Formats: sequence, C-alpha cells, structure tokens
Amino acid sequence: MPVEPTSPAGLLPGKLIFKKAVSGLFAGVRSLSGRKYPGNGFRALNYHSISDKFSDRDICAQMTTPRGLFEDQMRFLKERGYSVLSCSEAVNMMGGSAAMPPKSVCITLDDGFKDNLVNGLPALERYGLKATIFLTVDYIGRGGEYLNWDDIKTLSGSGLISFGSHSMSHRKLSLLGTADLEKELVTSKHILEDRLAAAVDLFAYPFGSYGSFDSKTEEFLRSCGYRAAFTTIAGFNTLNTDPFRLRRTRISWYDDKTEFAKELSGDYDWYRMWQMMAGPR
Repeated sequence: MPVEPTSPAGLLPGKLIFKKAVSGLFAGVRSLSGRKYPGNGFRALNYHSISDKFSDRDICAQMTTPRGLFEDQMRFLKERGYSVLSCSEAVNMMGGSAAMPPKSVCITLDDGFKDNLVNGLPALERYGLKATIFLTVDYIGRGGEYLNWDDIKTLSGSGLISFGSHSMSHRKLSLLGTADLEKELVTSKHILEDRLAAAVDLFAYPFGSYGSFDSKTEEFLRSCGYRAAFTTIAGFNTLNTDPFRLRRTRISWYDDKTEFAKELSGDYDWYRMWQMMAGPR
C-alpha cells in the first residue's frame, strides 16, 4: 500500500486532508492513553464499488476501492485477528449479555455493483471472510454495471455472501409518503425474498446520514419485518446501540494501511459529530 493516500488524480482533496489531520490527533491521544480497540460490540465497514475505475464524484464521495487495496484490507483483517461476522450474526448478538468475539467487524457493500462479484468475492474467498451486500432492487441487471440475478445466485452459492435490502430505487426515505415507503421497503423485501428463497430482514438506508431517514421510516421497517437497519453515520456499535440506527465506517481508495488501521481503531469516529452539524443529507 502507498504510504500516503492520494486520489486517482494524484491529489488529496481538502476535505480528506482535514479528516486525516483530525484523525491523526485522535490517534495520538489513543496512543498516549493506551486505549485499545473499542470493547463489546462491532464495527461495520461500508464499501461500494470494488474497481480500479473512478469517476470524478468518487474522489471526495469515496465510493470506490481499488481491487488491490481491497485485497490488502481483507488480508489486514485476517492477519491482525479481526473477527469478521456476517451482519446477521452481529445483530443476533445485540441486546444480549454475552460478549461478542474480540475485534468484531462486519463487511458491507451497498448498491450491488457487479464488481463486488468480479473483484470483491475472490479476495473474500482467499481469506474466508463473510460480507453482506445491500441491493437496490431497481439497479439489478442495469447496464452491466450492477449485479444481475445470476450473479447474485453465484454470490449466494459462495457461502460467504448474504443480502439485505437497500430499497427499491434509492430515494431519500424521509421525504416519502406511506405508499412510496411501502414500495421502497416492503416491495423490495418481497422481491428479494422471492428470488433468493431466503428471509431478508436487514436494511441499509439510501444515503444513510442524518435526515435521510426518520422515526416514521424506522417504525415502518419494524412493522414490515426487518430486524435492523444500517446508516452511514460514523461510529462503533455496542450491544445497546439502536438496531435501526446501526453505524458504519466508510472505507475507500483513501484507506491505505495506516488510515485503515485508524478507521478500525475508532480514530475517525469523531466524524459523526461533523455529519450531525452538516445537517440533513
């Protein structure tokens, strides 16, 4: 991995320079205090596309992880003794009194890009790591960029990949009325369950930060049979975290070995406060 992360254009955007500087301060405090990996709970890593191809929006949005870097990150998890759980396994342990395995992590991928199969699965298979892909149903088979149903069957057959819903069409749920919410949450669930022949009871909010969902959305999810929902709000999940507001740590091209270790240790969790101050997105 490179010593310094850079964008595909060779420059680190100002937003990420700021994030790196602040996280460096937190890493320094952690080092001086001797604080270790957060305790009884799990960290959900949030990926999107696993590809060497970038679009301009990917640079700041951090939507893409090069396949070689993804491979290195998976090796890092394996070699450093992280306990990689499926999202379902992690949710099953929440609300109980038993301790989760040490250094528990979940790997999630949003939207359902075809490169999750082509570039992501081989790395997961090499290290025997589980992952959950949150599928946007209307994207399935679209334009060759996204997984089709045969791809999804192949992923399911690997024994490492499980699936959740990422809605029907990736709209901001807090803006929708009841009829549209039913389509996004219930119809997507039923289609996935029918095609996968398996229960789909985990959800990932489109966009996922503050203001993209609300209490009405959460109640709707509960009423139609979901057990938990993942946000894109930064942070670590304890056994007592609201299962419909589970936090995730965004991972991308930016996260070389140094930054990836800092993400896992919680040095970027402060960004949740920045997301809150930035307001609804």
